This record gives sequence, C-alpha cells and structure tokens, in this order.
Amino acid sequence: MAAVDLGVASPPLAPAEKPQATAGEASPATLDDTAETVPDTATTLAEAFARRAEVLLVAQQSQQQVMQSQLDRVKADFNASQEERSEQLREMNALRDMALAQAKQDDEVLKKYIAMI
Repeated sequence: MAAVDLGVASPPLAPAEKPQATAGEASPATLDDTAETVPDTATTLAEAFARRAEVLLVAQQSQQQVMQSQLDRVKADFNASQEERSEQLREMNALRDMALAQAKQDDEVLKKYIAMI
C-alpha cells in the first residue's frame, strides 16, 4: 500500500529527551566539556624532557659535590704534611744553631787552653 499525503501536517517529532543525571553521576554534557579530546603530546614531551634535565642536573651537582669533597680532603692532607715538614725544618734549624753555638764555645775553650800552654 502506498502512503497518501492528505496535506495534513503531522505534529513535529519531539526531540529525544536527554537522560537526567542522578545525584552521584555527572551528566554526559559535563563529561564532554571537561574531557580532553586529543592528548597534548608536545606538552607531555616537554614535561618529560624537563624532568629528565632536572634529574641529570641533580646527578651532576651530586657528582661535583663528591669531587669537591675529595679535593678538599687532598688539600687538607697536603696542608697537614706541609705544616709537619715546616715544624721539622724549624727544629732542625734550632738544633743546628745550638750545635754552631756549642762549636764556637768549644773553639774559645780550646784557644784559652792553648794560650795557657
């Protein structure tokens, strides 16, 4: 059977009702508004690169601190050995001066002894 147009307009179809959200659910419109459609890979890569750079920087600073502490220890050891050497040289100079003074006195005593003969 063929449909016959009688010229009577049919009432417009009612738009489909949107489901109402219950108290614990978000409405579909809200989800669509807040959902990100395409992930921002440039930002994600930039953040990953920044984190990697920060980790590398912290590792480098840590390594520099270790090397600096080793260098400080070597400097302290060198300074201690130089102070000890300086003290030994001072003692040797004092002993040499005392030996020279004793030799002069011995010479004076010998001269006086020879003069008595």
